[in-house]
Amino acid sequence: MWCLVTLPNSVVLEIEVDAKALGQECLEKICHKLGVIEEDYFGLQYHDEHGELLWLNTRNALRRQISGPLPIRLRLCVKFFVPPHLILQETTRHQFYLQVKEELLSGKLKADDGEHEAKMAALMVQAESGDVRPNSTQHSLYPSYLPHPDAALLRCVAQGHLALKGMEPTTAEYRLLQEASRLDTYGVESFYVKESCGRDMHLGVGPEGIALYDMERAFIKSIPYSCICLATHTGKCFYLQYLDTSHEEQVLSLRLDTSKLSNSLYRSVTEKHAFYSCDTVRNAVTAQFIRDLKGTIASLFNENTALGKKYVFDIRRTCREVYDSTRRTLHQGGEVARGAPGSDHETSDGEDEECHKDSCKLTKERMCALEDAMLCRVCMCAEIQVAFLPCGHVTCCQRCAARCDLCPICRSAVDHTQFVYLPTSSVTSDSVSK
Repeated sequence: MWCLVTLPNSVVLEIEVDAKALGQECLEKICHKLGVIEEDYFGLQYHDEHGELLWLNTRNALRRQISGPLPIRLRLCVKFFVPPHLILQETTRHQFYLQVKEELLSGKLKADDGEHEAKMAALMVQAESGDVRPNSTQHSLYPSYLPHPDAALLRCVAQGHLALKGMEPTTAEYRLLQEASRLDTYGVESFYVKESCGRDMHLGVGPEGIALYDMERAFIKSIPYSCICLATHTGKCFYLQYLDTSHEEQVLSLRLDTSKLSNSLYRSVTEKHAFYSCDTVRNAVTAQFIRDLKGTIASLFNENTALGKKYVFDIRRTCREVYDSTRRTLHQGGEVARGAPGSDHETSDGEDEECHKDSCKLTKERMCALEDAMLCRVCMCAEIQVAFLPCGHVTCCQRCAARCDLCPICRSAVDHTQFVYLPTSSVTSDSVSK
């Protein structure tokens, strides 16, 4: 059975899988062709018979989700966006770049202002066309990097491109991801919903929680994951129980166009919460499944039968687990996990040779474990700074701790917090190396 998979740059890959293959097999073959290890960041999308764009559940069989004639047509997309400094492979970073470029040009990602839009366009030109060349036609490419080009924007792009002279393409791609990651809609999956009172709204599910906007994209309110008590869906309706700023329980009732979109919203909230906010994916999430009618009848006689079994979620690992697993895989393969292009964390050739020594490998493993343990368990970016009391867990930075009413580790109520003074990772690195 053949699958035609479209990449973010419109390149189509032909993937052959078994007729009863799971979606995961197809995703693994795509990532193997691209040389991507960090496959947990990606997912596959397809259009159903009504034209709705849905995420494929990779734990279930392909043909049980997609009907119609062969070949199966899919799209490879970034499902979980992370800050660029957490991406360890250049090949993965390039796929993120292609996805961000597509979303900028389609208008899904919108720059803060014209200057920021021109800056990101100049970085894309530098990444794909290189330095400004005299007497060339590079300027004719500038409009293709802007969703709505005008003369003033094109002049800003030209000036920005000239200022980037000498920058390597990989560095330009990384810089673009840095700029995009600062946008409010970076990594946000949007849904068109209708409130119980009949008001139409846009709902965005992102790394930090849920945000509601009116039809003109004016912000209404946000609900962080730490305030969500329960999310459920029935038919076309989606229900969310959460705590407001006064710690009173509220219920948000929303209606979507179809039951499949309601299920997609339920999956998005659950999977993004687990990926970004949890240390590990709970068994209650990975083991949740439903059965069709034939499977339900069969399970009455044998509850362990796999007949008609469909998993609800396909998330396997959290952001932290993907990062740790990739570091180990690269280390075991003799590769070095590189930092940002052009930064002090990028490893030189001389350091690569030292990394093959057993003593150096052991020291680096200890350092990696120590630095990872110092990261905030919520945002995975800043260092831990706050202890929750009375449980005593030290897990969050000061910014994330201010939004937590429950401890992210033990889920106990937080009476108050205490700022703690810990050595920074840079100080720790110097002390260990000495």
